[in-house]
Amino acid sequence: MSHDSALPGAAGMQGLAAACLLGALLAWLALAPRQLPVPDAASRTPAAAGFSVARAQAHVQALSQAPRPVGSPANQQARDYLLAQLRGLGLKPEVQTETVRAASVDLTANVRVTLAEVHNVIVRKPGMVVGHGSRPAVLAVARYDSGAASLGAADGAASSAALLETLRVLQAGPPLDNDLLVVFTDGDGGQALGTRGFVQSHPWARRARVALRFDNLGNRGALQLIGAERADGFTVDAWSSLAPGPQGSSFMGELYARLPQHAGAALLADPGPAVLHFATTAGPLGGGAWDVPERLDAASLQHEGDTMLALLRHFGAAALPEPEARGQVLFTLPALGVLHYSYLLVWPLALLAGVLCVVVCRSAIRRQDLDGIDIVHGAFGFLLMLMLSIAAAWVCRDFLPGLAPRYDVGLLAEGPGLAAAVRWQLLAFTLLPLTAFIGLQRILQARIGVHAMLLGTMCVLAIALLCASWLAPGASYVLAWPLLAAQAAWLVLASRRAQGWRAAYRRIVLLLAALPAALLIVPAARDSLLHLSPAWLVLPSVLGCCLPALCGPLLAEVGTRLVVRPLLLGVSICLVLAHRASPVPPELPVPNQLVYFKDTPSWQAFWMYPAGPLDAWTRTIFPNALYPYQLPYMLGDGSPPVWYAAARRNDAIAYPDLIVEKDQRGPAGRHVAFLLRSKNRAPELLLRIPAADTLKTTVNGRVLTDRRYRGWTLDLHGMQDRELRFAIDFVHDQPFTVFIQERIPGLPDHELPPRPAGMLPRLLPQTGTTISSDVLIFR
Repeated sequence: MSHDSALPGAAGMQGLAAACLLGALLAWLALAPRQLPVPDAASRTPAAAGFSVARAQAHVQALSQAPRPVGSPANQQARDYLLAQLRGLGLKPEVQTETVRAASVDLTANVRVTLAEVHNVIVRKPGMVVGHGSRPAVLAVARYDSGAASLGAADGAASSAALLETLRVLQAGPPLDNDLLVVFTDGDGGQALGTRGFVQSHPWARRARVALRFDNLGNRGALQLIGAERADGFTVDAWSSLAPGPQGSSFMGELYARLPQHAGAALLADPGPAVLHFATTAGPLGGGAWDVPERLDAASLQHEGDTMLALLRHFGAAALPEPEARGQVLFTLPALGVLHYSYLLVWPLALLAGVLCVVVCRSAIRRQDLDGIDIVHGAFGFLLMLMLSIAAAWVCRDFLPGLAPRYDVGLLAEGPGLAAAVRWQLLAFTLLPLTAFIGLQRILQARIGVHAMLLGTMCVLAIALLCASWLAPGASYVLAWPLLAAQAAWLVLASRRAQGWRAAYRRIVLLLAALPAALLIVPAARDSLLHLSPAWLVLPSVLGCCLPALCGPLLAEVGTRLVVRPLLLGVSICLVLAHRASPVPPELPVPNQLVYFKDTPSWQAFWMYPAGPLDAWTRTIFPNALYPYQLPYMLGDGSPPVWYAAARRNDAIAYPDLIVEKDQRGPAGRHVAFLLRSKNRAPELLLRIPAADTLKTTVNGRVLTDRRYRGWTLDLHGMQDRELRFAIDFVHDQPFTVFIQERIPGLPDHELPPRPAGMLPRLLPQTGTTISSDVLIFR
């Protein structure tokens, strides 16, 4: 075996070191937060001819007065507001009512079924072209509901408000050629239930040629394109050329595609329209608790409205072509803007990288610089260094427990607090695994050689690229182009013509080969860290380590010590600055987590509150409680402990109305039927049958599940007081229990001690929960 175990020194490398510093500057620019311009005075004026952020903000305030879960009174009020505003614009909205089912199964064969009656508000702005009833149309989708413990100002109200204001501007302007179909969906907060109902039942879903979906995941920052896996070149070209300050990448689209809310974009296609999915992603919503109107950034709302208006005007007047190949890989490069290409090129690029990997390894072995075992050592060494670098990041995070609170508070704070508490911490956890990797890489390079290390890395990344092309094609560009550049540079420098090149020329080639990695991998690492937060460091750390892995020869030329020591110093400075930052969070309202629980078997009522410290008000509700209790009989096995105290039974809250209609035993198992009806018009019903081996379940003749499951849970939304007849088949004739809960927003306030005026934090309206519970025991 023969390899270059000696590493070059750093003498006379000032020019190359300066180039590396320039690359570090580019990386810092990639890590810097993207800024949005503040809306100008004209956009804040309600009489503005264009999109008015002031009008949109008024809509947000009107829609987000209270949480709006499916079937709740606040949901009905928001729907009535949308209908009134649309009629005021001269449009003719309708309400589409559909009962929609969704299900999910865990690894232990427990199924959770959701059945909801959703009410979508749909409206058509007619186009001028004759034959509009059969012509392709443009579809715009936004949701108006929210979670049960959230005002949903950004996640729900903002996009609906922007769409209302956009329709006002379009109504006041010249007519469009194509029909514009607008859907305000209900129940899209969890499993895209409103979108499911629209796609499955409404004929408009088949008319749409282009669909724009808006569903915000944050309350500030630029509107980003987070889903192009169902798009084509026509729609992406229009967005990149017409949207103000277009931002987004298909890499982040692959991450967001794993969220339940994103399912609605996929439902709109195959077959169907080309779909662009947009969202503002900066600014945490705290599970919805922090999603209040005062935290919604006006600049973000303006950017969302301007993007809506530009795209709907363009697609409304354009000749919509027939669908082409779906799926677009897209990313942004400095000075070049948005670049994109079809998914059809993903596999050719991945296969090209794989072929070049074989060619490079074979060429190196033929030249007798190294043998195959060296490349294998380099591949396994790369994987080992990845694991050690990720472990270093985890250990640092766990041994600095004060960072997490500062990060969370910094996200919540505004202005300089955000930059100090979050940006330094993000930079530290981006540089930390990279620094550890570079130090380990130097040790391994000294043992097996620079070339063996690089070729082993190329082999591993080529396999990773093939996996990404199969599982997440939108993210393939992050590895494809840096890998191809590194392979091309190696082939150029290994050629006979390059043997006589001066050292400066060779370093220029290495630097050019490193640019794709710096420009593509560093932003992907930053965005994934922002999305996943320091709570999960695996993906950002892996991406960060890929940069020095592909730039191994360049780092060896510079002298690794000149890189590791400044990086270690930078990590230390970033951690110190992150620790010194003391952002002050705003005083925001929080959900009331108090529960009034009325139980049929005990014929009693109770107050419950999640485990945690009690304030002066909640202490008066639980005066004699010493510690939280577990209540498996009421809340199920494995339920967390809660504070618990007796309450006065309120007979105005009815118990679930239950009648057992059938209980048959036979050789094939057991068949049970019962009637359930809420007398409280509860917007949410929960039924749970633990460890019972259900086989087939139906409600009012509609099949919910038709295969064997170990545990069964059903969430019903919007059923109000209608009669629900359940029929359940069990595999065995064995005892089982059906737990039933009616969940009603709000509390019987007259049963509570008054909350002191001005007490902080304020409570979100209608966020306490009243539960009326019953149990059916079948022996």
